[in-house]
Amino acid sequence: MMNDPLFQQWRELSWRRKLTAAEDAEVRAWLAVHPEAQPDWEAETALNDALGRLPEVPVATNFTARVLQAVELDRAASARERKWLGWQPWKRWLPRMALAAIVLGAGLFSHHEVVANRRAKLVRSVEVVSKVSSLPSPAILEDFDAIQRLTPPPAADEQLLSLLQ
Repeated sequence: MMNDPLFQQWRELSWRRKLTAAEDAEVRAWLAVHPEAQPDWEAETALNDALGRLPEVPVATNFTARVLQAVELDRAASARERKWLGWQPWKRWLPRMALAAIVLGAGLFSHHEVVANRRAKLVRSVEVVSKVSSLPSPAILEDFDAIQRLTPPPAADEQLLSLLQ
C-alpha cells in the first residue's frame, strides 16, 4: 500500500505538520478499508512523533555560505571529472574501430589469397606451355585465311541424315 498516491500524500503531509481532525478522520476511514496499511501508518506516525520530540539544533551563522561553498566545490570537482573523463572518444569509437580493423584485415587477407591463387594458376599454365617443345611458329598463321578457303568443307553424310529423320 506504500505506492497508493493518497497514502503517500498523507504521509508527506504528516512529515510537514500535524494532520487536522478532518484529515485524520479521512486517514482512519481509508485505513479501515485498507487494514494492510495500518502497520505502515503506525510506524510513520511513531517516527514523526519521535522526530518532533528532538530538540532544535542551532544552525551556524555561516551555514548558508558553507553549503554554497560545498556546492561550488562539488560542481568544480564534477567539472574537472567531466573534463578528464568527458574527452575519451576512444571509449565510444574503440569497438567500432576494432570491428572495422577486423573487416579490413579479412578483406585484405581474402584479396591476397585471390591474387596468390591467380598467380599460382598463371605459373602452372606457363610451366605447361614451356614444357611443350614442338610448337609451330607464328609465321604459319599468316596465310591461315587463304589456306582455309582452299580446302573445301567436308560433305554431309547422307546416310546419317536419313537415320536422324
